[in-house]
Amino acid sequence: MIYLVGWQYNGHDDQYPAWFEVNPLLKRPEDATAEESLRWLMREAKKYHTTVSLHLNMTDAYEDSPLWKTYVKEDLISKNEDGSLMVIGKYNGRKAYQVNYKNEWEKGYAQHRIQVLLKMLPLQEAGTVHIDAWFARASKGHEESMVTEAEYQKKICNYWMAHGVDVTSEFIIDYMSGLIPYAWWFNQGSQRYLDIPAKLYCGGKINPDLKGDQALGFLFGTSMHGEGVWTDFNTFSSRKDWQGLFAERFYLNSVPYFFLNQFERKSLEGKGQNRMARYSQGVEVHLADSTVRQYQQLLRKGDDVLFPAIWMQEKALVAYSKEGYQQRVWTLPIGWDHVAEVELYQVSAKGNVFLKKTKVKKQALTLTLEKGQVILVLAKE
Repeated sequence: MIYLVGWQYNGHDDQYPAWFEVNPLLKRPEDATAEESLRWLMREAKKYHTTVSLHLNMTDAYEDSPLWKTYVKEDLISKNEDGSLMVIGKYNGRKAYQVNYKNEWEKGYAQHRIQVLLKMLPLQEAGTVHIDAWFARASKGHEESMVTEAEYQKKICNYWMAHGVDVTSEFIIDYMSGLIPYAWWFNQGSQRYLDIPAKLYCGGKINPDLKGDQALGFLFGTSMHGEGVWTDFNTFSSRKDWQGLFAERFYLNSVPYFFLNQFERKSLEGKGQNRMARYSQGVEVHLADSTVRQYQQLLRKGDDVLFPAIWMQEKALVAYSKEGYQQRVWTLPIGWDHVAEVELYQVSAKGNVFLKKTKVKKQALTLTLEKGQVILVLAKE
């Protein structure tokens, strides 16, 4: 999934709460408008098993927005106790004001904004949208608590869902459990991992800036962000050799995360580096030796992995090694005990390349991987 940041007007955070015009820089020469080009991109991406959607903001309002006068006149901006409009930040040299969720909803403007987008772009085909920096704040000038604003925030979220669009958020929003399924930054304590199953609320990465326990990402799974792969944030330039870094982060993070999210989290045992997460169906994750096992069969050891490719219809495994290895014997996981032969494919950004067929003896497969190599293992039953 790719969420486009800065797709509207002149780019990131520009002219909210309006979002009625596509950034002209997205226009292709062969299209009449940038809007037409964005619709093309969203539909073309599906050919490559990719969903393109939007990065939005439903909180901020700027004075240069086409909707500014309307939002002030209709009392759709939250207020301080003295009646002044609530400023919540300053971005790109402009003050950002808090949209009042209650008034915006009750007067129909929130619904109108969403309906405009649904008509402009195939968001219902994408099935998802990202609402960034989505915070509920008390509006003392309206004598409204944060709880009241949060209740209207839920109504807005339900409205998106009723139209076939799931919402992702920047951070975990506790009271949105069961509504928002995914947070881009997933900082939380270990007990919350045990209390809230992944099928209800899961997330991307643990934000190191928030001083979170990074080890929880290994114990309970963590996905990845693509923006730091395609762009080098040290130089703010595009990486031409992004494939290797993408593979490393995907196969060492997202693939174990997909696997672990299938199971019920049972317990977290031990302390510090000696912690172990125990799951249903015999799955254990050990921090001390960086292993993942199911019924004692090894699926991961450090930066070497052999996990089920659960997103594929075929019975398949993916093998990856950050540093490579020679003639390593893997015991194939549960459900592979009757597999006698497999096909091996080299995975690359240009597609899968058949390598060879190989026999499986006593549920054991011997592999040799080069540094950073990805191998797809398909069962031939």
